[in-house]
Amino acid sequence: MTQLASALASTEFTGDEPTPYTLSVAPTLSRFRPELEFACDFLDFCHEVRRVSNAHRILHFGPDGPPGSVVVPAALFPDGVSVDADGIHPVHEFLEGIMKGSSGGRLLPMNLEAASNAATECLDYDALGLIFLLLSRLEARGHDGTGDRYGRFPLKSSIAHCHALLGVPLADIAARDLAAALTGSDRPISRTRYEVWLTHDVDRLRGYHTPLQTMKEAAADVVFRHRPAAAAGRIGKAFFRGRPWPELRMLMDLSELNGLTSRFYFMGPTDDRSDSPYTLREPMTVRRLADEIIARGHVVGFHPGVNTHGNPDEWCRQHKALESVIGHEVREGRQHRLLFDPANTWDIWDANGMDADATLGFPEHSGYPSGTCRAHPTYSLRHRRRLRVMEHPTNVLDFGFFGGRYRDVTVEAAVKEVQRISEQTKSFGGNLVILFHTGQSRLPEFQFYQELFSVI
Repeated sequence: MTQLASALASTEFTGDEPTPYTLSVAPTLSRFRPELEFACDFLDFCHEVRRVSNAHRILHFGPDGPPGSVVVPAALFPDGVSVDADGIHPVHEFLEGIMKGSSGGRLLPMNLEAASNAATECLDYDALGLIFLLLSRLEARGHDGTGDRYGRFPLKSSIAHCHALLGVPLADIAARDLAAALTGSDRPISRTRYEVWLTHDVDRLRGYHTPLQTMKEAAADVVFRHRPAAAAGRIGKAFFRGRPWPELRMLMDLSELNGLTSRFYFMGPTDDRSDSPYTLREPMTVRRLADEIIARGHVVGFHPGVNTHGNPDEWCRQHKALESVIGHEVREGRQHRLLFDPANTWDIWDANGMDADATLGFPEHSGYPSGTCRAHPTYSLRHRRRLRVMEHPTNVLDFGFFGGRYRDVTVEAAVKEVQRISEQTKSFGGNLVILFHTGQSRLPEFQFYQELFSVI
């Protein structure tokens, strides 16, 4: 079953016919119809409405809507974008103006709760533009290079974060308001239902990146730091704890105990220093692990290396090589280090027949990196068309909570944060995606992971 078919199978149908509507676009904005239709695809995916070619109900974008139509004012288009031979681009100065409130038109909703004035025939903000901006990751294209330590689009540059709304599913609210206006219901029915994805990036197979590196660090413990006990502990942890079998089985045991599925994302053969070379060095171990994972009803996925998110040839090489090693098709995964190029990464995944990507996420803050708590369609900014691969944004990332790398919070505070995100995701019938790396056997990480099952 493809990911799109699986997504459709997981929707709730009430037995009522969806409300048909026709998308009308002001002539001055007609060149942006592909982007507006993509936003409508998300609307139809979320609620009991359906875009058709000739319906009595009209959803109009821009000025001068037909009488009786649901009118959406234009804010993002045309001033917030530019189009050339390489697709559609953001006008960052315009987006910065939106963040500061100086650009014309309202892009963000004033009302974040479902209320009686949601079912109106004239929205007061650009709900379609907002959906497109967030889901397509347009705002991340061509950012000025002042990324985070890994060159990723920085949290501080996102519109949602600048308005303290990263923890609010803005695209879902926009879809709700559009559906309310089209159906006349203050609380339009959701077509999706709550689901939990437990994902595990296998950044290291053993207790080391490479054996030589571990031996060098142990030697430094003895010679330079005069800590022979630390050297012994380092070597014991790296070579004598039976990794990776106990930790992967423990994660599968926990998932099965709670009626859930674990999804393990393995690297392909790579010798880049920022990746782990385990599939090159221990292919049979990787194959045996994959066989056991699949036999127990869990999922094996792909964790492409650091130089693949904009390199289709290297991505394809690693993907095919991993499939050859494990003897199974691999159709979902997450980019290593969350590296994502909005102009290329989804196109690469789509061209290789992938069903699902879970790369989008901000380790600094649990929430909704593409504005939705749902798995959602993806878009090619270069070719201006919808792609078949579905994005499953990662709401909760283990390495963002502890140790001071991004934050350092208590286990209690981390669990409460997950509970808030879980409850909100449930209210929209969304998909809660949690990243917990393999090899996390120490406190507070493992305690956090055990306790979060009580709140999801």
